[in-house]
Amino acid sequence: MNYISFIDIFGVQFRQQISYHVKSQKSLIGGITSLIILIASFGYLAYILHEWISFNLLPKLTNTMMADQTSELLYFEDESLFEFAYWKYSNKQVDPFSQQNNIITPIGIYFDSDQESQKFSFLNQNEKLSNFGTKKYGLNQLRLSQSSKGINVRELMIVFVKCNPLYLSANQSCASETEIDSFFTSAVNYFQFELNLKQFNSQTQQIETFKKSYYFSLDKVIATQSQISFKQAQASIDNGILFASLTKETFVQDAQILTTSSSLGLWQDLLEIDSYFTITLRLDPISNELHIVYPKIGEVLAQVGSIVNVLMMLKYIVSYYNEKILDKCFIDQVLSFYFTDYKQLHKSKADSDKKACSILVEQAQKRLVYINIIYELSRIQMFLQHHFGRKKLQESHSLGILLKPPNTNLNQDFEQELISNSQEHSDEENKAFLIKDFLLFSQPNLCLNQVENDQANKQNSKISPQQNFEQQQL
Repeated sequence: MNYISFIDIFGVQFRQQISYHVKSQKSLIGGITSLIILIASFGYLAYILHEWISFNLLPKLTNTMMADQTSELLYFEDESLFEFAYWKYSNKQVDPFSQQNNIITPIGIYFDSDQESQKFSFLNQNEKLSNFGTKKYGLNQLRLSQSSKGINVRELMIVFVKCNPLYLSANQSCASETEIDSFFTSAVNYFQFELNLKQFNSQTQQIETFKKSYYFSLDKVIATQSQISFKQAQASIDNGILFASLTKETFVQDAQILTTSSSLGLWQDLLEIDSYFTITLRLDPISNELHIVYPKIGEVLAQVGSIVNVLMMLKYIVSYYNEKILDKCFIDQVLSFYFTDYKQLHKSKADSDKKACSILVEQAQKRLVYINIIYELSRIQMFLQHHFGRKKLQESHSLGILLKPPNTNLNQDFEQELISNSQEHSDEENKAFLIKDFLLFSQPNLCLNQVENDQANKQNSKISPQQNFEQQQL
């Protein structure tokens, strides 16, 4: 079981305290910078999460053109794929597509490659009212197919012909020849052909419908022939938060139109009547394959993390600043342990005092190197072993302090120990300290001698009189 602890990734390292309850150097500038970074980071995180929840982050979109050998369009919806109506811009105009006194009858013809053509009248379909106040017709159910090999083709042709009783129901009637001739000569006649195409809204994640309108003219002499190719889109939508969650949709995304002129009797053999306008609806064999992938929570957090990393570049500057403060405070504190007037000397503006402090700081930096600390401890061991012998040092491993010896009072023993310690070490020699005692256990350094001589010769020295007296005795 002990071997399992070696793979513990949550292990912590021991950090020596700088002072009581303080294990790292911190500063006001670091606190202000940290507060700014935290506010900016959480603010940006809240903004990105709001954009992500609102689906304002653009998904990854891949659009590929795909040609199928056999493609099919099945349209069964409440709204028609196409609608047409007469453009009535004056109240004097009559609606040629009305069921009573009909002037122009729209005929639908399905062409199947393996079946005979099927005819039907749009006047028998569900009608609506257009924005122009005229009748509007369309188809809610539609099936078209296309094949690259020329088989299994199904197309729809819409033919606008002169009213004929053969294509009317019992409750419908044709206009007179006079009314028909007056329709073509009294006004400019246009009709609107409107397509209800669809697109994917990335914000609402819904398939929305948009209208695309064309305007064609009706002429008694020149016929018009148009071809409209519907282009489908097959969308694969992945809107999973953490893992993939696919939804597939197929819809008509766009249409291409080609218009030419023809004679009135072009479809005479098929319809046995002249046609003023024909529209052939086909399915384009080339479709768009859309792959829409919404950002996952991992990508959102990664985006936030990249900005936070940029903000955290300030961390290195503040860390360097705190490190310099720590080094300065730590060295000043260590030097004040040895030199009681170091703080006054450090604040002095005299060049000699500044030079002395700089040399002391340089030596303190060298002394606080870890290898030098180990060296000083080794010198203490050598000193103790030289005076007391190896056996005494080995016996120290068995020495210890009883916190509460038998039949004694702990508080009383502690007070007596403090009194006895204060009475010991009264030797005057041990109470006098010299500046060179700073490196007593360290490796000798010649630079410190220069500091000692400069301070001894200075008239207004800031070293205590006792220390000056001891230097003069050397």
